[in-house]
Amino acid sequence: MTAKEFVAAYKPKYSEYCPCVIEWNGEVHECLGSHLDELVRLSGNEKILNEIPQNISPLFYLTGKLHCVVVDYENQLYSEDLSQEQRYALLDLAEAKLILLNHMDVSKKG
Repeated sequence: MTAKEFVAAYKPKYSEYCPCVIEWNGEVHECLGSHLDELVRLSGNEKILNEIPQNISPLFYLTGKLHCVVVDYENQLYSEDLSQEQRYALLDLAEAKLILLNHMDVSKKG
């Protein structure tokens, strides 16, 4: 769904927590389980975790591979770059007070 659709439909289960993943095209997906579960689902390959090198965080790896943004209330994790659509989606979520803008590039974490 778009960020505006997400904002209209989202009903927080926890205060100050907005677990979602934003695809490169700006589509927003609520994380009903964990962020990692949602990234695996979006990959379309339920065995993708077996492909990840042992010395790399699965969350960081899939964030980069899928060009997604992993979002919670305080942080937004991405790898290398954000698309314009992702930037707009993040602004929509921030304007709705569902998140604080705090982008973190996980490709620079070593």
